[in-house]
Amino acid sequence: MSFENSACAATLHDKASDEAVNGDRRDFVKKLSVTTLVLGVGAAIVQCGRFLQPNVLYEPSRVFKVGELSKFPIGSRIVIEGRGIEIVRERDGFHAISLVCTHLGCLIKPVENDPEIGYLCPCHGSTFAHKGEVQGGPAPKDLPWYEMYLDHTGTLVVDASKVNHKRTKLVV
Repeated sequence: MSFENSACAATLHDKASDEAVNGDRRDFVKKLSVTTLVLGVGAAIVQCGRFLQPNVLYEPSRVFKVGELSKFPIGSRIVIEGRGIEIVRERDGFHAISLVCTHLGCLIKPVENDPEIGYLCPCHGSTFAHKGEVQGGPAPKDLPWYEMYLDHTGTLVVDASKVNHKRTKLVV
């Protein structure tokens, strides 16, 4: 008889432990569900906040000052770093020429001491004359010239948003 009682006690004990395990599982599932719900609502709120803020890439102004006239002696070719432009001063005036290749947008390099070639694209080999005309290579168009003017203080200003289609020079 004692055997039966101990078996019965073991069976009762197993049922109680199963209920405890089931209770622990229920609590875990409840906690997991609440945590998932809270994280989902929080992520939705964050995304709504991001939607309300403008997603804008700020670019530098296309109109910029390059310096005083005295900075550019006659016969000079000065590259404006970070802008992809070269300022050329000749006896009859100034012009600003783009240093971005018209083929695929590589930055071209001015060629020093060559009377035939003014600019060379290091990527695909396009060559341009001193005035920006295509001489060879895959470039489809001449290098554009940009509008230039003097502001009220006498500082030279380049407007890279306006292409100088007539290729007129700024006479000072």
